[in-house]
Amino acid sequence: GDQKYYLRKYRGFPAWGADVFLILNVLVMTSCSVLAIARRYTEYAVGGLFAVVVSQSLGYGLLFDSSFIFRTLSVCGGLLMLLADSMLSSRRSARNTLFAGLPSISETDRTTYIQLFGRILLVFLFLGFIFGGELSVARLVVAIVSFAGCVMVVIGFKAKWSAWMLITFLSISNVVLNNWWTLH
Repeated sequence: GDQKYYLRKYRGFPAWGADVFLILNVLVMTSCSVLAIARRYTEYAVGGLFAVVVSQSLGYGLLFDSSFIFRTLSVCGGLLMLLADSMLSSRRSARNTLFAGLPSISETDRTTYIQLFGRILLVFLFLGFIFGGELSVARLVVAIVSFAGCVMVVIGFKAKWSAWMLITFLSISNVVLNNWWTLH
């Protein structure tokens, strides 16, 4: 309903184009998410989910909306971390040397860099939350705690504990600071 109307009226999609766009996005998101959760064909699942992220940003015309960019970069960070985990666990090409004597980056080093980049991109979700909304004392406290948690996640210091702390803290503060239930 609303999405089809928006795509047709404001984005200039033909009626059939909006339907195809939405159906393809739902099918790709669902199938790739199931593959990622099942840890089957993870590389293809990540590629499909990246394609959905790109198609939605172009299709909805939100490429220059700062809050959308922060969320999109965060999703891409999560996808990169999923890809790094898949690469690390599969170790398909552990000894992939093309030329003897030439330095090459190992699969483990490659996954470490992908994981670091993914962690850095995940921080953008919290940056979007920090800089969104009106500035208040409560939001400033949330920003400081969130920044500390983000730094701990990026450098890998107690990364799982830090991530759970961020999720819990930001979920509670999201309900307290953003009174979304008052919107009509």
